[in-house]
Amino acid sequence: MSSNFRLHIIRHAEGTHNPRHDTTILDPELTEAGLQQSKALCHDFPFKEDVGLVIASPLRRTLKTALLGFEGCLDKQFYANKSGIEHGATLLLEPDVQAHSARPCDTGSEWSVLKSEFPDLPWDTMELDEVFPAKTGRYAPEREFLQQRGWDLQRRMKEQFLEMEGSQRKDIVVVTHGGYIKFVTGNGGLGVGQAKWASFNVTFDEEEKLVLGGVFLIRARV
Repeated sequence: MSSNFRLHIIRHAEGTHNPRHDTTILDPELTEAGLQQSKALCHDFPFKEDVGLVIASPLRRTLKTALLGFEGCLDKQFYANKSGIEHGATLLLEPDVQAHSARPCDTGSEWSVLKSEFPDLPWDTMELDEVFPAKTGRYAPEREFLQQRGWDLQRRMKEQFLEMEGSQRKDIVVVTHGGYIKFVTGNGGLGVGQAKWASFNVTFDEEEKLVLGGVFLIRARV
C-alpha cells in the first residue's frame, strides 16, 4: 500500500465539562473558549486542500469542533449557510471514535436530539448506527471493546484511503476525544491539546492495523 497517505488526529475543543472536570454533564457542548478554539483550528490547520474525509465522533463537542474547524475543507452539503466548499471533503459521523468511558460527559445524545441541534446536516443521506448512544455491546467502556473498535476503524480507514488514492483530496482527519486517541492510533503516549492536531504518514501491516510513520507535524498538549 502507498505510504503517501496522511492521517490527522484532532482532539475536540473545550467542552463545558472541561474547566471544572464536571463528568456529570451529559454530552457537553463547547464553551465560548471552545468555539474560539475551533475557529482558530479552521484558520491554522495547514492541510485543508488535501483532506478528503473528516471522521467525527457524534458527540456535541466533537461534531461542533469538526464543523467549525474544517469549514474550510468540508463540502457545502454539510452547511445551510453557504459555508463549506464545492467538491469538498465528506463528513462521516462515526460512533467508533466516541469517548472511551460511560460517564455522562462521555455519553452521546440520541440521534433525534442531534438532528434538532444540527438541522443543517444532510441527515437523510447519513448512515446512523442504531446502538448509539448506548454504552453497550461494541460501545461498552471495557478495554477489549475499545481496542476492537480501534482495530475495526483502522481497517475501514485503509479501505477509505485506497478509495481516495490518486485524488487530490486523500488525507483523513479524525476528530475524537483525548482518552480515545490511543485506540485510534495504537500510540498510547500521544497527547494532543484541545482543538490541536497531530499529523502522520501512515501505512498498514499484514493484519491491516495502522502503522504510524514519524510524526511530521504536531500541535502538542497545551
